[in-house]
Amino acid sequence: MRCGVYIGAAIVLLLGSALPTRAQQPETHEAPRPVPPLNDHQLLKKYVWSTLGPNGLLSSAIAAGLEQWRGSPEDWERDENGYAERWASEYAASAIGNTTKYAVARMLHQDPSFVPCECVGVKPRLGHALAAPFKARRKDGQWEFSPATVLGLTAQSVIPAATWYPAPHGVRDGVAHAASAVLSKMAVDVVKEFLPERFRKPKI
Repeated sequence: MRCGVYIGAAIVLLLGSALPTRAQQPETHEAPRPVPPLNDHQLLKKYVWSTLGPNGLLSSAIAAGLEQWRGSPEDWERDENGYAERWASEYAASAIGNTTKYAVARMLHQDPSFVPCECVGVKPRLGHALAAPFKARRKDGQWEFSPATVLGLTAQSVIPAATWYPAPHGVRDGVAHAASAVLSKMAVDVVKEFLPERFRKPKI
């Protein structure tokens, strides 16, 4: 619960710093130019980079450190061996989630990457960010419903909990973690949507 409060506070602060910048712009501000969807080669490159590259290694290291600090799972010690177990678990879970996400996206010929809304105004942009985990773009750039991101987050949470996590973890815990992961993704996408352009990273 405490962790959720901290995350919420961080989002409010980030939004607070981003929104005034938008508010100071003239009313005639044009919507951003649409970013073209990634092709199959670009999606493969992004998948490999996010899974096997520095991003995947670093995110797993940070997640393992947080789990070490929380003492989760309880059966894994808070020493070097316990950290190694947590890191390997986080890395494997991330690989499973990314593989599922991009495999589904490839099968449906979609690009599930988050891109800022082409709309103007707080409410439309907020709605776009909150719906982002549930949609993707076709090759023609049109948005449509997509299960890719949600299925990836679900696989990333359920499979570890049901297989290599020590008892009493199981499918039920995995589903609960998956729901939290989807909510976290929505929060992250809101921050990305309202982050000033100079702080946004390129898509690849």
